[in-house]
Amino acid sequence: MPLENLEKELQEIAEAIMSVTGLDVTILDSSLKRIAGTGKYREKIGKYAAKNSVFEKCIKTGKEYVITEPRTCTECINCSDKKNCREEAEVCYPIESDEGIAGVIGMIAFSPEQKEAFIKNRFSYMNFVSRMSKLIASSIKEKILHQELQYKSIELKTIIDSVDEGIIAIDDKRKILCINNWACDMLGLKAEDVVGKDIDEILPGNGVTKILNTNNEIKNQEEIININGKNQRFLLSAKPIIFNHKAAGVVASLKDFNNLRRSIFKISESPESFTFGKILGSSPAFTLVKEQARQIASQDVTVLLLGESGTGKELFARAIHHESSRRNEIFLPINCGAIPDSLIESELFGYEKGTFTGANPKGKVGKFESANGGTVFLDEIGDLPLHMQVKILRVLQEKEIYRVGGITPIKVDVRIIAATNKDLQAMVQRGEFREDLFYRLNVVPIKIPPLRDRPEDILELAEVFFQRYSKIYHKNLKGISKEAKKVLVSYSYPGNVRELENLIEYGVIFEKSDFLQGETLLKKISIENGTYTAETGGLKEMVARYERQIIQDLMHRYGESTEAKQKIAEKLNISTATLYRKLKELDLTN
Repeated sequence: MPLENLEKELQEIAEAIMSVTGLDVTILDSSLKRIAGTGKYREKIGKYAAKNSVFEKCIKTGKEYVITEPRTCTECINCSDKKNCREEAEVCYPIESDEGIAGVIGMIAFSPEQKEAFIKNRFSYMNFVSRMSKLIASSIKEKILHQELQYKSIELKTIIDSVDEGIIAIDDKRKILCINNWACDMLGLKAEDVVGKDIDEILPGNGVTKILNTNNEIKNQEEIININGKNQRFLLSAKPIIFNHKAAGVVASLKDFNNLRRSIFKISESPESFTFGKILGSSPAFTLVKEQARQIASQDVTVLLLGESGTGKELFARAIHHESSRRNEIFLPINCGAIPDSLIESELFGYEKGTFTGANPKGKVGKFESANGGTVFLDEIGDLPLHMQVKILRVLQEKEIYRVGGITPIKVDVRIIAATNKDLQAMVQRGEFREDLFYRLNVVPIKIPPLRDRPEDILELAEVFFQRYSKIYHKNLKGISKEAKKVLVSYSYPGNVRELENLIEYGVIFEKSDFLQGETLLKKISIENGTYTAETGGLKEMVARYERQIIQDLMHRYGESTEAKQKIAEKLNISTATLYRKLKELDLTN
């Protein structure tokens, strides 16, 4: 560390030495620059001492020197300023630091009287200047330590301000020692107003100060803090600062609970964006529905998607979310029919701690709170129990929920998209669905047509599914045969697009020829529906395909041995001879 950083302190030391000894004092740094001086040397502060002087020798060797015969002694023989020197005697002592010789301190006599006193008290002067040298070295260390502490303090402050969570440190008297920018912003505080204040006065009822009594660490505990009259939820983690086996303070971190939950859900979501462009189907009826949905996507209104199972209602809901102002927030699908009645309220709205036996002792956040700021997709809304319908109505009207066991309303900002394959109006008439909820949901109804009403889309979808599953199952199929295409367009698809996709997947897996054949698809259709007649070919061909399918299924079940064939003939209520004739006619013999 350069001595010039201690210029003020060194000048005070020089003047103190002069007042005690009556000798002039000068202090130089390792480059021979004069940092402090008294008497004749005061006007030379900032200038450099002579080359090859005793001062330079002291710095180079690290030894102390006592000069009683200046200009003629061996130490002064090569001094560049020897002719101008007026000194009568002097003592030089090196200033040592951890990094080496930092400089030199000298006491000089300029008169015969001073010289006489100097020679008489030389050992006392040597001892005194030695202590002053060590004092300066100590000051250097102290200054360096102070600068290091300042740097570490700034470094630590920068680190805690760069963390995307709140950091608060308190001492054992509950006084706030440090609070970072994130915590100030989230809690509506200013650091200069709260540092040094009792944390219980700033944040009443906080969970941080409890650690001073228990010494127990807290990890991810829910903390509710009232900020400007509004309850804000955080995850609190805190650890005691232990000194001499006692808590000397606490360091606590606060994470925004809602943001954390949203982040977790977003990470778990599929990275693929569901846009309207990815919803397959170009028939006029289906294109019109997609345009309607795209038109209202940017409007933050409730949407009711109507359509049979398998028509793609969730895909529409995801596409609406993606093209809305909430696209960067959570899309949370909830199947209302898949949650037991006894659990649905706590699943949707959460519960407070200690609400019921077996519950999480910390309580639980519900799905609506988790999706705050995003979109909630209530699939199968027609299966929602009546007692829950009124609670969903409150979410739509008041934008708030109550946790199970809670008495404080929690504001939630979510867009609701509902979907059902049921006739809600008929359910309203039967008293199975609340009329007020129906009208709140039915602001923008969009009916997605079944696949049978848009046959133009069947082959387009089938080709996409064919390519997808050929790649997944590493099948080198060349395409879909004409016969298979006739089968595909003639079927009514009660399971809609989902059933078509399953049918193609089955066909790709079990097809043994180069092209996907109609017979392979018919086998799957007959398994699903029991009896099915494709509208291709004449009656004879239809019956032959049906007979072939039935016999193939029975042979797959019982085998192809003689005993198996006897059993198959018995099942079909025909003779064994008739069965063998059928096997030959249908080309099923080996």
